[in-house]
Formats: sequence, C-alpha cells, structure tokens
Amino acid sequence: MSDTTSVLSPGLPLTDSTTPTTNDVRRWVYSWFTMFEHRAPAERLVRHLAQDSLSLTFPGGEPLRSRAEFAEWYDGLLANTKWNFHELTNLTVVAGEDDGRPSFEIGVDIGWQGEVVEGSQWGTNLPDGRFRFEVHQDWHVTCLEEDALEDPFTLLTLFATMI
Repeated sequence: MSDTTSVLSPGLPLTDSTTPTTNDVRRWVYSWFTMFEHRAPAERLVRHLAQDSLSLTFPGGEPLRSRAEFAEWYDGLLANTKWNFHELTNLTVVAGEDDGRPSFEIGVDIGWQGEVVEGSQWGTNLPDGRFRFEVHQDWHVTCLEEDALEDPFTLLTLFATMI
C-alpha cells in the first residue's frame, strides 16, 4: 500500500454537466487539427480565435494578431499544400480560470506532414515536395459561456517552436 493520498484531478469535482473539462479540450484539439487536414473553410477555424488579445506565433513568421491575419495565413497554407496531416503526441491540458470562466493551458507535440503544390516557394525536407516538421505548441484557451458539447473554446495565444 502506498502512503500517497488519493486526490481528485484538477478541475474536479464538476460544478455541472455543461462545464468544459480537460477531456472536452482534448477532443477539441484533435478536431482543430482535423479541420486543417480536411481543408475546412477558414470561418470554421476563425470562430475559435479571440477577437481581442490574439497572438499566434509560428516558426519563421511574425505573430498573427487578428482573425483576418489568421485567415490570410490559412489561405496561404491551402494555396501552398496539396495535403497536410498532424500527428499529435504528448498532449497535456491543465485546467485553470480566467475571470471566473474555465481556461486551459495546452501543450502538444506535432509531427506536421504534407506535400507542397508544384511551384510553391515553401521549403520541404523530403523528396517529391513532401515535408515533415516536428513542432511543439503551447496554447492558452478560455471558454465562452456555452455548453461543453458545443466546443465553446476560444484560442487566445499559441506559441510554436521547432523541436
């Protein structure tokens, strides 16, 4: 028998069945990347970005500070790639609170893979215009006052680094 006392995970007990949990966030993170892979319209992604205080930083670029800047960046991604896939590992989610609303700190390692279109100026590191880059991302997400099943998450900050 261990002398460690068992305790509930952070964010528990739940206050009600609609409050977002770390499992809701994990589901949403996978859904977020799936939207890239299926080339979803920018609006599907933009609705999860903060309107104010947004900062998305990707390797080699200036921070994106607005929904419009993200949409332009995303359009460039779609124009320069035939396909892309995100292999997620080491996903961590820590519950917190921002001004009385649930918030979450997220960390994830990503094996970003894909193929550029012919004539693209984007760099590749594999034959035939294909690429695989290892990236770590840290996110700060807050929640709207909606049911957890409606994906009420708003991405405030994202900082990505090559690993």
